[in-house]
Amino acid sequence: MFTVKFKHFLTISMFIFLTFEVSSEEVSQIPRISGKITIDAKLDEKQWRHAKRILMNNITRPYDNIPSPVHTEALLMEDGGTFYIAFIAEDPEPSQIRAFYRDRDRSWGDDIVGIKIDTYNDQRTAYRFLVNPLGSQIDGIENEITKRDSDSWDGIWDSAGQVNDKGYIVEMALPLRMLNFTEKSSIQDWGIELMRFYPRNESLRLSNIRLERDNDCELCQLHTVEGFSGAKQGDNLMITPSLVTGVHEDKDVNNDWQNEANTETSLDIRWGITPDWLLNVTINPDFSTVETDNAQLNINNNFALFTQEKRPFFLDNADYFDSNYNLVYTRNINAPNYGAKLTGRQDDHSFGLFVTDDDSTNILIPGNRGSSIASIDGESKAAALRYRYSYNENITMGTVSTIRTAKDYQNIVHSVDTRIRVSTADVFKFQALYSTTEYPDDLFEQFCSADDAEDCQTPPEKNHCDYNNCDYNEQVLRTLKKDEFGGSAFKTSYSHNDRDWYYRLTYDKQSAGFRGDLGFIPRVDYNKFSIGGDRKWYGEPGKWWTKFKIYSDWDITHNDNDELIEKEFDINAQLNASMNSYFRLSYSNRDLVGLRKDNSNLAIDGNTTLFTESQLSLFGEIKPMLGLYFNSRFTYGDAIDYRNNRLGRTKQSRTQINWNVDRHLELKIKHTFNQLNADGANVFNARLTDFRATYQFNVLSFLRFSFIYNNTNRNANNYIYTNPEDIIKNNKSVSSELLYAYKLNPQTAFYLGYSDRHYKEKESFSELEQSQRSVFMKFSYAWIK
Repeated sequence: MFTVKFKHFLTISMFIFLTFEVSSEEVSQIPRISGKITIDAKLDEKQWRHAKRILMNNITRPYDNIPSPVHTEALLMEDGGTFYIAFIAEDPEPSQIRAFYRDRDRSWGDDIVGIKIDTYNDQRTAYRFLVNPLGSQIDGIENEITKRDSDSWDGIWDSAGQVNDKGYIVEMALPLRMLNFTEKSSIQDWGIELMRFYPRNESLRLSNIRLERDNDCELCQLHTVEGFSGAKQGDNLMITPSLVTGVHEDKDVNNDWQNEANTETSLDIRWGITPDWLLNVTINPDFSTVETDNAQLNINNNFALFTQEKRPFFLDNADYFDSNYNLVYTRNINAPNYGAKLTGRQDDHSFGLFVTDDDSTNILIPGNRGSSIASIDGESKAAALRYRYSYNENITMGTVSTIRTAKDYQNIVHSVDTRIRVSTADVFKFQALYSTTEYPDDLFEQFCSADDAEDCQTPPEKNHCDYNNCDYNEQVLRTLKKDEFGGSAFKTSYSHNDRDWYYRLTYDKQSAGFRGDLGFIPRVDYNKFSIGGDRKWYGEPGKWWTKFKIYSDWDITHNDNDELIEKEFDINAQLNASMNSYFRLSYSNRDLVGLRKDNSNLAIDGNTTLFTESQLSLFGEIKPMLGLYFNSRFTYGDAIDYRNNRLGRTKQSRTQINWNVDRHLELKIKHTFNQLNADGANVFNARLTDFRATYQFNVLSFLRFSFIYNNTNRNANNYIYTNPEDIIKNNKSVSSELLYAYKLNPQTAFYLGYSDRHYKEKESFSELEQSQRSVFMKFSYAWIK
């Protein structure tokens, strides 16, 4: 039915499309209004009759700038302090509108309308504000330089949505105080794009502009609007006090509960010193994330897992610190007493600085065959400085410096970087870094047993250590440092992306002595060359498929001594089709070394076994009906058994189902399975189930229940180098949380929750015993001037 209507509309709308399409070369004037506007999606104020009207009837994805089957228009006006936007989104079948009450930033996949705003109109970054037909908000930042989009940034703005018999209306008010822009008496010229996402049998992205497939820079194609003459941000001061209280209980070795009650107050200050400079200060902050992190299965994996940042202080203007390397990974900072961050922009210059302390110091000890977390007792301090200069619209240059210090510990990193947009499809990037590091003399002891520590006082290659009495591993050797040491790193890449072709060349090197302890740098003594590309084909409107792509890459990795670590070839075919479906079939073949035979030696050649892995994987996702989403991934093939340093066979799967039972209730379940067999017998079976049920009362409040079950079984008799008695054969745990949240805005919120954990090294689920439990409450209020 949709296909027939689409073809019919394609013909009758061509004239409208050609007549009213907005070119990014044109300039639209945003009218100035006065008087009160109520954000209720009714548009019954007389001021809306004077708003600038812009049509949004161009499909930019999955098709190449063709007329839309549905009519959409946006209304724009401003009053010097607020930017008002309304969307009238018509729909021939309003009953098929996909709209559910959701928490902030969780409405992707719904019908959505919104705006992208580049307030400096320099094609570097843009704010993104979107709303679904019930008023649920999405906001974030798009960064053209790093090619990263993030919903982590949260602004305070108003929106409302209302479904009617012709479609739906959305109304939003964006206070200028939350935007960075150059304050001036003359008119502002901003780049904007107006968007509508229309998900039916296929998901259409509608816009007021053309997005050319041969131009890899979307922000370079925004439509220019003028207005906001003499606009000021006001005092732009937000003060947010918070109160956190709770009781946490753990069972001790005698199986008795130990109680710890805690109440903390904190204060956050966000001050726009000028329209271009923002100061964030936090005192005794509560840096708990409140909501449970996504569960991850960590078995037969030698490298540390990455966890997304959720804490507001670090998220605000976080894009100012972005570079080609992840040099500022703020999840490293655990429990600070204070923090301050200054970010700003002046003409072609941007600047970011933050300083904080921490009650402890968690650092990542990197390597080329594994990484681990180490902790240093006592208070530490950390700081990061980022500067970027835009020479012109195609060339940017910058520098990043970070430092972390604690007793007998210090890590300093300095770097320079550049990005050159050679053409609309070609980009060159480069970044060079140098670090100096000093570890505490006893840091290595965290990675060997207590009996070993006295025997490992100097590096073994100097023959001052008893090899037989020391249980060496890579982390011991990389932390056995008596003096300050240094290292370098650099990354360079060239990429081309046009309508039909994408290809890239990258080279990435981190020397053995390089450390980026404020960032997330899990690998050193490592250099990797990679080449890859893809070819794209596009389906015609009305066909059952919309895009087909074949991608392939080849990479090779060595250590500093030019010893082979890995050589890999990947190829996959990707298909986008009807019912918003996507499928990817992949094959990979890699030569990869296992663990070291002699752990007292970091050499690769003659000290490791080179294994050959071949794997097939299939991923698919589909939205077969309103409110239902399903995805699954299956992998089968060879895999190194790192614990026993041999080649095995793996079966892996991950399945996720999201079901919106109605507009308020959403059920999510994700199940991950990982099986490894070797030498004709099972090594382990690992299962992780993550279930979450959310009842969203409205756009402001919800009740969420989370249940995470981890079940790992190991065959102790198939572990070669470990005494079977030392193997945890059956490891089961259950974590659960019940959370109520009321969020008037991202900073004014109330949370009340209960969480617990059950754990036991037993075979039966019924034998699990409660080991932790806590009840907590958090309240914060944002006072805005």
